[in-house]
Order: sequence, then structure tokens, then C-alpha cells
Amino acid sequence: MTALTTPPLSDTLAWLLGRPVSPEDGLPEDELAAASHRLGGPVPPALHAYYAAVGRRADLMAGFQRFAPPQDWECLGDKLLFLEENQGVCWWATDARQRVWQTTDLDSPDWFEEAVGLEAFLHTVAYYQMAQGGYPFCGMRTCHGLSTHGDLAALLHAMQAQAVVDVAGLRIFTVGPQAMVWYLHSEGALAEPGLFLSALDADRFDALCAQWDFGDLG
Repeated sequence: MTALTTPPLSDTLAWLLGRPVSPEDGLPEDELAAASHRLGGPVPPALHAYYAAVGRRADLMAGFQRFAPPQDWECLGDKLLFLEENQGVCWWATDARQRVWQTTDLDSPDWFEEAVGLEAFLHTVAYYQMAQGGYPFCGMRTCHGLSTHGDLAALLHAMQAQAVVDVAGLRIFTVGPQAMVWYLHSEGALAEPGLFLSALDADRFDALCAQWDFGDLG
């Protein structure tokens, strides 16, 4: 994983939406307070802030991975379970120190600690939510047109792509307002099927597809 500077979560969410978050995007404080009271303790600040900012937005809460609604939050030991993988094969939890943990078994969890803390983790998930279905427009350029790592690096440089996520198996870059290119990789090599493009705006998406030879997956 390459170390990237993580901006405040509010900045990431505003960029993804193309505007600052509004009260209508988030869950009301009384709902979050009720969930905290039911759990018998405070919710980690970064998780509280995420739900308060965008807890009503289906794209950021369930665009790909599934955030648990506050009424379904549960604690497993000292960990608060909050996120389920899209195929239900793993889950994530956090603790009072805002570390993030992953398990593949809720009945007998064997916890694996993520490399980043909660705020950086939520930054990554927010980008991935929009890349993997939150944004309405998605395209792809196949691996066959990017036969070497140098070809991929040259394309990203030409697109003036700016890295925002670099974690195990996933890299995401911004390519202008509310548009991203991203790919899955294994040990740095581009994985099948290719390089993806996701965008919020139809005109921008069409322009990027035409300029950089992406095919519309819609």
C-alpha cells in the first residue's frame, strides 16, 4: 500500500457529491443518540460523523458494501459491527480506539486488523461505493489495450489522474470533477478485466469515454 494523504472526510464526501453535504443527506442526531444509548456507550467519532453526514444516501451507504442502519448496530465483544461486504462474505467492525477489524465469520470471529484507522478506511469505502455503483455512469477499457505496467502508467499520466485510494488490491484516481478511474490489481499488476471509469455526469462521462477509448458498461 502506498501512503497517501487522506483529506478530512467531509472534503472527500463533498468532492464525491459535487457539493457540500446537506442536512438532508445525513441521519438526525436524535437517531444516532438513540443507537448510542442502546449500545451503552459512545459511537466512535468518525463513524458517527459519516452517518450524520450521509446516512440517508443510498449511494454512499449501500452503493456496493452495505453499512448497517444504526438500529441494527451490534457489538461483538469490544467491537462495533458496522459494514457488510456486498456478497456477505466478510464484515468490518471498529473499536474505541477507531481501529478497523475484518472477519469472515460472525459466529466465531477471527479478527484481522486493517492497515488504516477508521477515518482513512471510511475515505476509501466512500470512493469505492461511488466507483462500484454509486455513480450512474461506468465504462471500461480492457486489459488487452494496456499490455504492460508502463502502458497503464502512461495512460494515467496523460489523463492527469490523481491517486486517492491505494490499498491492497484496489487503486482509485480522480480525473476531474466527480469522475474516477480505478482498477483491481495483484502485486501491482492490472487484474482482469481492465481499467474502469465511473462518473456522476453524463456529458463528462461521454467526453472521457470518447477521449480515452472507454466502452460504456451501462
